[in-house]
Amino acid sequence: MTAMPQTQGEKHMRSSKPVPVNRYLYASGRIRALEIQMLDSGKLSRLQESRSAEDIGRILTECGYPAAADPETRLGLETVAVYKLVQSLFPEPAYMDSLLFFHDFHNLKVILKSLTPAWPRRQSADEAAFTGELPESAGPYSLVGPATLDPLFRQPSLVDPHLLYTAVRDRQPGQVPAWIYEAAVQAARCYQQSYDVSQIDLYLDRGAFAAASGKAGELGNAFLSQYLCLLADLTNLGLLLRTRFLHSGQTYLEHALFPGGSVAAARLRELYLAEPELIRAAYAGTKYTELAKLADTYGQTGTAGRFGLLADNLVIQHIRQARMIWRGPEVLLAYLIGREMEIKNVRIVLTCLRNQLPAGLARDLLRDSYLTWR
Repeated sequence: MTAMPQTQGEKHMRSSKPVPVNRYLYASGRIRALEIQMLDSGKLSRLQESRSAEDIGRILTECGYPAAADPETRLGLETVAVYKLVQSLFPEPAYMDSLLFFHDFHNLKVILKSLTPAWPRRQSADEAAFTGELPESAGPYSLVGPATLDPLFRQPSLVDPHLLYTAVRDRQPGQVPAWIYEAAVQAARCYQQSYDVSQIDLYLDRGAFAAASGKAGELGNAFLSQYLCLLADLTNLGLLLRTRFLHSGQTYLEHALFPGGSVAAARLRELYLAEPELIRAAYAGTKYTELAKLADTYGQTGTAGRFGLLADNLVIQHIRQARMIWRGPEVLLAYLIGREMEIKNVRIVLTCLRNQLPAGLARDLLRDSYLTWR
């Protein structure tokens, strides 16, 4: 795994004392005002009953989404806008750093996978596969520009994706922070061991989570640390059920597991070969009990969707704790995560409309709303 990333936010945190909670008065008040525009129970019901993109567009307007030609474009614009807004409000940049690592590592995945066709391969089994540097791109594939990848990049990010693309393609480590260039080198090493692009995903997904968790640990904020632990647990349980169904093997599972969860990797590896009742027993009495029950039927129609619904609702339950906090980083984090979940709900309805699926299906798939008081 790469060394812990250092960002401008980290330098700020190390050079000053933690920001007093009173510094969050304005930011928390601004967020509380914006929460009024979020999907409440009434708007969520209207969303479920929408029969056209125009119906959804009217709801988005009421909820303060940017104007655009179609709902999907509006959702994309709002995703960027809400990150930039919360980023601008945070007195402590390191909080946003912890979440933006996921964007940077995603962008790096996009870049590396776009360049792999241009990387040379070993001519024989005896030839060294890895030199300790990024492979040199050659041939027509190396001419692919970052603008082509723009729709796949996530913004905002700690490192400009166009700059990152150039640094990786041209092997110029001085153009970007060392942590992300080193991540690119190590991900390339994983790829060159098997020429399987999924190895890039596995390495960088774990790297992103390690970076985010490390930053959260430095901040010492229980709300953020517990949120990331929850994500790790949900991801790892989902990986356990999915790899069992696909017969991917214990080794694959072990390499894919996220660090920082409440269940040890060794225990999850043991559960790979266990009977479903042992998986249920391992999670009995925890918030993951209902998810673990899917071990009996995972792979059947609808079970993966059911897992995603239950998992997202656990995230909503966690961020609702911020409703009891008057001011502080929790208020900003919860709004950002809640808005993202709201966007997911709108996309579910749009997908059902686009594919002419029954309205009842969308209703069954919608996640809980962050707001419980309206």
